[in-house]
Amino acid sequence: MDRLNQALSRLDHAIGRLDAAIAARLARPGADRGELERALAEARAGETAARQAVDAVSTRLDGAIDRLRAVLEE
Repeated sequence: MDRLNQALSRLDHAIGRLDAAIAARLARPGADRGELERALAEARAGETAARQAVDAVSTRLDGAIDRLRAVLEE
């Protein structure tokens, strides 16, 4: 689980850096706001998909651990 939390932390940090970079580009004259907003939306969708994958893996790992414990107790 610690590795999952570390991965989520790195993902959050990367999304934060992306948000900051997009905000900086929007502040510059001539920035293509629509393109940057689409890129941000795609990044956020990727974050959501990654979180769902992490949740699914975590649930499956918990189930596998529980089954292993049950087998070892027999």
